[in-house]
Amino acid sequence: MKGEAREKRKAKKKEEAKEVSWLQGLKLSPKQIIVFLLEFLTVSAVFLGVWYYIGEFYQGVIFFFAKLILLAMGYTLAQISAVNLAGAYLVNFNLVPLVALAIATPKLGMRRRCEMLAIGIPLLFLLHVLDLVAHFPMYFYGSGLARMVVYLIGVSGVAATYIISFCIG
Repeated sequence: MKGEAREKRKAKKKEEAKEVSWLQGLKLSPKQIIVFLLEFLTVSAVFLGVWYYIGEFYQGVIFFFAKLILLAMGYTLAQISAVNLAGAYLVNFNLVPLVALAIATPKLGMRRRCEMLAIGIPLLFLLHVLDLVAHFPMYFYGSGLARMVVYLIGVSGVAATYIISFCIG
């Protein structure tokens, strides 16, 4: 009996040790931190270059879903088409640091990296769609609630990338 209980406690402690947050469990040396920062900046720069080409497609997908929501909200095609989104794909680039963190974060298993992207990309996508949709009542009707949503997403959208990486990583 005592042996079984002891084994269960050991197994439980071992499992709890595995689930320690990456912030608490990384214990990086100063050299490792510098390597991480350099790798993060390099991956960010490379993916930002790639984003210049794929961001327009991403913005088109965002606009497609936002357009469906706006039509359901009663906006006309004339109102929707009045918004010029040329070059707007450079606005929604907070996926760049998310991908860079998923690649560059040290001591992070492949499963955690994939989870970070599998949760983070759809979450940021929804934020981008909501942001675009909220701009319409803000501009067409001067809605204070819509303005608050736009500003809140503007601030939290930047932080969301890092919050996702800290929570999942």
